[in-house]
Amino acid sequence: MAGQPTSRNEIVGIADSGLLLQIDGRQEVAPWSTISTVNAVLALIDRTSDQRIPVLVFEIVVGADERTFIVGESEPQWDPLASTLSDYLPGMPSFDIWGAELAASGMALLYERTGGLQ
Repeated sequence: MAGQPTSRNEIVGIADSGLLLQIDGRQEVAPWSTISTVNAVLALIDRTSDQRIPVLVFEIVVGADERTFIVGESEPQWDPLASTLSDYLPGMPSFDIWGAELAASGMALLYERTGGLQ
């Protein structure tokens, strides 16, 4: 309904078993195998500025839906995600590699799951 506050869906942590998500006020673990894609883009800070910051964009299967989660460089989860995702997602390059690609082109496809859920 209009006027009611909406819960922010967000990544709140990282674990060996997957990403810790906050969805509609409840926490759950998204196993690594439920991550469909991870992209890095340089996004505008706001509509009044040309300044951009790096953000990670995740597509994650939650239940029967695929949801989008965005983590900006200024958020607490940025450093743990940027530095360790390549340890958990097969074929994902390290930050040293994708950070350079992001700086050069403004976007980088970091991970795309092949096949179905595992």
